[in-house]
Amino acid sequence: MEKWKKDYLKGILSDYPNLKEYIKEKEGEISLQWPNTDDRLLITISSDRRLRNLERNHRIIQETLATASPEVRIIIKELYMNPYKNYNLSNVADQVYLSARQVTRLRDQFFANLLEKLGI
Repeated sequence: MEKWKKDYLKGILSDYPNLKEYIKEKEGEISLQWPNTDDRLLITISSDRRLRNLERNHRIIQETLATASPEVRIIIKELYMNPYKNYNLSNVADQVYLSARQVTRLRDQFFANLLEKLGI
């Protein structure tokens, strides 16, 4: 897997805990652009690309995590979604009672599955 793909996935996974807030912010920005016209607001909100992309990413990550094993969920959450970022592969491997190599393999399988669902 190319480095840019891994970096992209790491970025959207680290944003995942805040995606709902980002979506609400984006909806607020759009509503400020068209303050007096309800019809235009609805059309703008439903067609805004950035907003749709955020919602899509949130849904796909949520679905992919839901179908993952408990170990994979712990691995992904600790490595990329934990706000303190104090875990590395070895720490997470100890936490889920696997080797660092197994953790890397599970992470890469999760990434491949996520890339496929995102269409990348």
